[in-house]
Amino acid sequence: MQNILDLTVVRSGGPAERQSFAVRKMFNAGWVGRDKKALQHHIDELAKLGVPPPKHVPTLFALGNHLLTTADAIQVHGDETSGEVEYVLLWQRGEILVGVGSDHTDRRLEAHSIPKAKNLCLNVMAPTVWPYAEVRGHFEKLVLESHVVRGGSRQLYQRDACGAILEPAYWVDFLNRQLGGLEDGLVLFSGTIGTVSGLLVGDAYDFSLTDPVLKRVISHRYSCPALTGALEDY
Repeated sequence: MQNILDLTVVRSGGPAERQSFAVRKMFNAGWVGRDKKALQHHIDELAKLGVPPPKHVPTLFALGNHLLTTADAIQVHGDETSGEVEYVLLWQRGEILVGVGSDHTDRRLEAHSIPKAKNLCLNVMAPTVWPYAEVRGHFEKLVLESHVVRGGSRQLYQRDACGAILEPAYWVDFLNRQLGGLEDGLVLFSGTIGTVSGLLVGDAYDFSLTDPVLKRVISHRYSCPALTGALEDY
């Protein structure tokens, strides 16, 4: 299936550049925390929802290439889905780009299959990206942050430096070995940071990636209304 996104590449000290990005292959990483105690906390959070512990730490899930969007709204099944802020790597024209997105997943279905749960929901990313080369030297200082909106109230959901999770270099090396090369159209969602006060289901999410060194921010927001009116559901 063809999935083409309109992205804006913002280069430090240069003009913004519009690019069409054809999504060909997408992966979502999981269990990527460097702090083993915090990682176990996230595993325990999911266990409370009936999600079995991972077989591999870290791990990688394959998603259909149609499951990536820059839209400001997605539709979901039921009221047990939630997003997670992550950095996003994209391969385009021989260059690695970095952005920010939300790995939206179905928490109810995760109790049965995490890969299927992730393939039930769209991943959302901001349409603005930076060249990875510009942030490689200080990547661990970049800050991921997300807020959740529930019943009209907005609250901080996640906030931590990218240094809390596995760095892009790990995934570049891993995917190169796993795939036998890295081609344009490849997308990787990094896996997420911890939550402030536990997993939350919301009506909308906003998320951002802040570069404190070059003093710039990428941000995006999306709502996630549930499908209604059906006679049968999963």
